[in-house]
Formats: sequence, structure tokens, C-alpha cells
Amino acid sequence: MKKDCSLIATIPSLSNMHVVGKIISHPSIAEVRFNTGTRSPYSPLKTVQMLAEKADFFKKPLWIDLKGRQLRVAVWADPLYECVELNHPIKVKLPAKMAFRNGTTVNISSVDGNKVFLMNPPREALGKGQSVNIIGNTPEILDDYLTEQDLAYLEACKQLNVRNIMASFVENKEDLNVIEDIMGGKVNICSKIESKKGVIFAGQSWGFIRCMAARDDLYIELEGNYKKMMDALKSIIATDPKAICASRIFTSLERRDAPSLADYEDLEMMYSMGYRRFMLCDNVCNYAFDKAMKAWEVFTSA
Repeated sequence: MKKDCSLIATIPSLSNMHVVGKIISHPSIAEVRFNTGTRSPYSPLKTVQMLAEKADFFKKPLWIDLKGRQLRVAVWADPLYECVELNHPIKVKLPAKMAFRNGTTVNISSVDGNKVFLMNPPREALGKGQSVNIIGNTPEILDDYLTEQDLAYLEACKQLNVRNIMASFVENKEDLNVIEDIMGGKVNICSKIESKKGVIFAGQSWGFIRCMAARDDLYIELEGNYKKMMDALKSIIATDPKAICASRIFTSLERRDAPSLADYEDLEMMYSMGYRRFMLCDNVCNYAFDKAMKAWEVFTSA
């Protein structure tokens, strides 16, 4: 029995509050997270207010996940469009590649602010809001860490006294300072470790920060290097014994009715490494929540 484990769910679209309530109220869910990278039919203030009321009613901690320096597609583009417009202007030393969520990579030919020109067009259309990664050389964002939308959600959190904030691609203390300055007073920040610089920062911050191993982006940023990934995961849990293990959990349920053996083996490995808090991603909560809850019960009962 793994009674010491807890699970965080990602809240799906607020267009269906019945499903939102079902997820928040589920007895296997200890905490809930709202990804501000997804669209909401409401303003940031109204969105946070609705979620806070639901979470408070069911006595579940609510996390608001800011996007920070995470690179996302700013303008929808068809597959023949060889220029990708991002949410941040960047500077990157070439050669470098752009990695997409379908696992493909394309060489970058040049960069002009937030416009990244590719040597070959991507295989699939790029939807607005889709996250991408630059691999080969770490890019430098040329504007502020927080986006305008991040600032709007932080202001909403401040007004409504929602104090749990997840911060994407944290790489230094200044990233945390800007959130603390805006929120004022005590704020509980979970630093999502998703890059090489983030791993270094976490390793230098033992006992100082709360962490999440955001494995999907982190594995891409580490260029699929298995040893570096294992070292990073061990470093994160050493820095924060209560670190959250996120991404790639029960992802086989997006394609099948029962979890793969690899899903269970992955959780067992992370458990043996010391992780006790786990978080389900957007897609699993959107399309396979009930199946994931059954699989979670099997895992924690073993």
C-alpha cells in the first residue's frame, strides 16, 4: 500500500463546470491545478473566483500555473508557414532546433525577435498556445519573465487571496522575486524545473525552494539524454523531498482503455526515487480521467 502518495489533477475547460466539479470533488484528488495556458471563457478574475469557490467547497488546495518563459506559439500557422511567431522575443545562438509536441524537430535558420524562421516547414499545423522548445542552445528571452496574461492572473490571485502559484521554467531567484513582489506577503510558489538552467538553479537551492519535476519539457530540453534526465530527477527530489512529479503519467490512457505496464513501471521508479506527489497532465484529465482514477487506485494499492 502506498498511503503516503497524493495526486494533483489538472482542471479541464471551464466551459463544462459539471466536469470541473467532478474532478475537484473526486476522493483520490488531493490538490487541483489550473493551467493558464489553456483558454477560459471568462476573465482571469472570474476564472480564479469560480475555481477558488469550487476548491474551497471541496477543501482542495488550488494551484494557478503561470507560463513564465515557456515558449508558446502566438499565431496559428499552417504547415507551409516556415515562420513561427512566439509569445516571447528570443535570442539564441545557432545552430539550434525547434522541437514540437509531436516529437519532430526542425533546424532554425534565423531569429528576428519573436519570429523564428525554420529551414523546413513543420509537418503539422501549429495551433495558437502550443508549446515549443529550442534545443541545442538555450534561448534567452528578451522581455520580462511574466507574460501579460501571467500578470492578469497574479492580480486576480492577489485580489482573491489565492496563494498557491506554479511558475513555469524557473531558472533563478529573480523569477520567484517578481512573483513575490506582485503578490505581496506570503505566497507558496512551486518552481517548475523544465530546463538545464532550472536544474542547476534547483541544485543550488537545497531546502530553499519548492519544486516540480516537469518531465515532459525537461526531457526535451535535455535533448533526450537518459543519464542527464535521471541525474536531474534525483537532484530535484534531493532539493525538495516534497517535490511534485509531473507529466507522462498514465499517458497510454490517451490511446487505450487500460494503462500500459510502462506506465506502472514509471510510477514505481519515481516512487523508489522518493517522489510522493504526482500530477496528471491536461490531456489525461480531459480525455481519460475516469480511467486514470482506476489506474491510480491500482498503483497505490500495490
